[in-house]
Amino acid sequence: MHDEDPYRREPAAPAARGPLQLGDAPLQFRSDRSERNRGAVGRGGWLIAVAAMMVWSLLFAMANAGGMAALLASPEVAAATDGAKAGALRFYLTVSGAMFVFNLVALALYAIKSAWFPRIYLAWLGTDLVLVSIATGLLSQASGGGFAGVAAVALIGRVLFWNGPWMAYIVMSERVRNTFAARRA
Repeated sequence: MHDEDPYRREPAAPAARGPLQLGDAPLQFRSDRSERNRGAVGRGGWLIAVAAMMVWSLLFAMANAGGMAALLASPEVAAATDGAKAGALRFYLTVSGAMFVFNLVALALYAIKSAWFPRIYLAWLGTDLVLVSIATGLLSQASGGGFAGVAAVALIGRVLFWNGPWMAYIVMSERVRNTFAARRA
């Protein structure tokens, strides 16, 4: 029998405080604590989808502009007496060309991780929403409504429900804030 009561003995002395150990060597990190706790960084997650959407928009704009240019050169539009349809098509082509250039600028800023990317991307989506709605509405009105009117409403709805969530993502995302933060010199 032991004479010593385990509940009444003195507690062990605390270990000496020092650097964290990994085996016999001190533990070292490649980044400091603030960098490790900063959150999601880099062009991962949903930012990959943003890049894919911008590339897809460029491809769609090229195909759409080609179709509109062919429609503008068609005998039906050339024979139109009032010129409203030709004017609406020219406006639509101008808007498509401007949005194409705007998209290229946003994509270039994304590629270089510029702090301007979130602002330009939001401006591109907002401008796209407004100008595509106006151009589509004018084209529908010049075509006399009917099926073109239904297609215009569907296109405007698609742009609204497509651009809206991406605008909210860019504004609220921690990854976007960390990835495209202004760099300090």
